[in-house]
Amino acid sequence: MPLVDLVPVAAAVMVMACMVAALLAFGPAHRESYAELEEEDTEVTTQLPAAGALEPAGHGTNGVRVAPFRGWRIAPERLRDLAGRYATPWDQGAGAWDGSAEETASVLRSWQRSGSLVREPDRAVYAYEQTGPHGSQRGLLAAVHLDSRLLPHAEVIPSRSDGICRVMEVGQLNLEPLLLGYSGNGSTAARLDAVTQDRAYAETLGSDGQRHRLWRITDRAVHAEIAAELNRVPALLADGHHRWIAARQHRRYCYAEGQGAGPWDYISGLLVDVRRSPMTLSPVHRVLPYVNPGAALDAAANRFRVTRLPGDLTEWLRVLRQNARHTIAFVVLTGHEAFLLIDPHPSFVSEELRRVPEPLRGMQLTVLHVALIEMLWGVPDSPEDIHYEPSPTKAMRQVQEFGGIAVLVAPPRQADFQHAAAAGLRLPHKATSFGPKPHPGLVLHLLNDR
Repeated sequence: MPLVDLVPVAAAVMVMACMVAALLAFGPAHRESYAELEEEDTEVTTQLPAAGALEPAGHGTNGVRVAPFRGWRIAPERLRDLAGRYATPWDQGAGAWDGSAEETASVLRSWQRSGSLVREPDRAVYAYEQTGPHGSQRGLLAAVHLDSRLLPHAEVIPSRSDGICRVMEVGQLNLEPLLLGYSGNGSTAARLDAVTQDRAYAETLGSDGQRHRLWRITDRAVHAEIAAELNRVPALLADGHHRWIAARQHRRYCYAEGQGAGPWDYISGLLVDVRRSPMTLSPVHRVLPYVNPGAALDAAANRFRVTRLPGDLTEWLRVLRQNARHTIAFVVLTGHEAFLLIDPHPSFVSEELRRVPEPLRGMQLTVLHVALIEMLWGVPDSPEDIHYEPSPTKAMRQVQEFGGIAVLVAPPRQADFQHAAAAGLRLPHKATSFGPKPHPGLVLHLLNDR
């Protein structure tokens, strides 16, 4: 099947988000070299196209409420040091909320005192653009009201969002911007096109080859024009479910303490018009650090057809994609070896998945988590026991260095999204990885600035 046949998967995400909204009440940590990336992720990713994207949701507050904010910008002399995507000391990717929130706050304040962070002179929204080997993207960086119509598509891990909420509470800052996809009338995208013809306000080249650029927009008339368009359209919450839940939780705490409306009503967001700047969709692989490889494969052999794979990671991913088109398929990595798991016994799947809603039973990830990881291997559903890694190369390296196994998965299929949407269900957490992700540190929105 050619790549073009996979494109509707991403379109179905947007369709699903619209349907979910009608049914739900709202309520990598080390520096990487560019050479590493050239040999790295050889997976097929698919784009989120304009066709089938979100349609306008009417007038009033059915859309996204955005506002300018007076942020804190990385000083130019320090910006050159931010080669890694997670080089800011208060945001170390997935591990940021596993450490000390107090230490995060301390480092942030020290950067403010030393001048490494500079207060912006006035309120602004920003045109943001990135280009490079991970793709190109242009969008609007703004403060997004938490009562906006943001459409989630995946579940979250409560302990993870609790940890982020603690960092927000103690550090008084928004972390990495949410990545939001919307379908607009083109007026905001046209404004961004015009602004980005001028010299960038801030710019940095990451060690992964991505160039990030930022432009300030301070004209109030332009702010009003942008707000008018975005206030009419919902946005898919493409990346940042845990940060979004944490921000809403933090706001509840603030209101419970009688603080009323304030900066905690907003969260940083990058809004991308997918008609003009398509996103990519990639799978998220699982690393199980405490699983014994031999025992896991022996147990799987009683329920799946297990075959040892020759070749290297590129070949293993090709075989995975080929098989996942027509059957349940995973690739298990054990150090320097790989094994293909396909064709689970029907009675095994039906028995273990009997408690799962029917629309989700055919999903690769549902079979993986419920039947294989939970029931067959007995792995607890906790962040310590299951790690989530978008990069297959990094997943393999983790196993080689620390042991355990990695399970490579294929992206969700179009039918998965359609069936979940029709039933008003969300996909399992970390079902997909949208991108490219925005840089987390170019300009910060703090929560103690009024």
